[in-house]
Amino acid sequence: MDLPTAIAVLVIVGLAALTQSVAGFGFGLLVAPPLALLIGPKETVLVSNILSSGLNLAMASRLHEHVDWRLWTTLLAGALVGMPIGLAILIWIDPDALKLVIAGSVVVFTLLLLRGLQVHHGGRVGDGLIGIISGVLNTSTSMSGPPVVLYLQGQGASPERFRGTLTAYFFVTSLIAVGLLALGGRFDRDAGLAALIGFPALALGWLAGDLVYRRVDPSRFRRLVFGVLFASAGIAIVTVLVG
Repeated sequence: MDLPTAIAVLVIVGLAALTQSVAGFGFGLLVAPPLALLIGPKETVLVSNILSSGLNLAMASRLHEHVDWRLWTTLLAGALVGMPIGLAILIWIDPDALKLVIAGSVVVFTLLLLRGLQVHHGGRVGDGLIGIISGVLNTSTSMSGPPVVLYLQGQGASPERFRGTLTAYFFVTSLIAVGLLALGGRFDRDAGLAALIGFPALALGWLAGDLVYRRVDPSRFRRLVFGVLFASAGIAIVTVLVG
C-alpha cells in the first residue's frame, strides 16, 4: 500500500468513526464506498468489520447498561442465519458489481433514513427477519446497520436504548463476520494492513466524536452526515461507470 492510499484510509476511517460516535450510526455506510475504490470491495467488507468491532467495543463500555437484551438476542439469532448467505454473495459476485451494490445501498438507505421511514415492531418474527436482512448485508457489503436503525426507530426507542442496543449488536456481529470472512478465505495481507492503518484513526475519531457530541446538536449533525453519505456513494458509482 502506497503512502497516499494509507493517508486516505486514515482520513476515511477517522471521519467515519467520528460520525458514528456523534450520530450513533453510519460507520459502515460512510467507510464502504471510498474504501471499496481504494483497496477493493471484497477487502473492504473485512476491513470494515474489523474496525467496526473495535469501535463498538469502545462505545459499548459506556452504553452496555442501556441494551435491550431480549431484542438483541433475537436480532443476533437472525443475523447468524443471514451471514452465511451474505458471504456466499460476496464470494461469487463480480467486484465491480459489488461496488455498485455498495454505493446503491448507501443511496437507498440514506434516503430512507433521511425521510424518517420507520419499520414497525413485528414481534419476535419481525425481530428475527430484520436480523437476517442485516446479517446478509453485513457479510456481503459490510452495511448491516440501516435495517436495524429503521426498526428501532419504528419502535420509538429512547436514545439510550437505541445507541446501546445497536452498539452491542454491531460489536458481536462484526466479530462473527470477521471469523466467517477469514474462514471463507477473504483475509489477505492488504486487508490486514489496511485494518492496522485504520485503528489509530478509529481511536482518534471516536475520541473526537465524543467531544463533539457534547457540543453539537446531534440532529443537525446527522443532516451533514446524510450529505457526506450521498457524496461518497456518488463518487463510487461514477468511478465504476467511467472506469
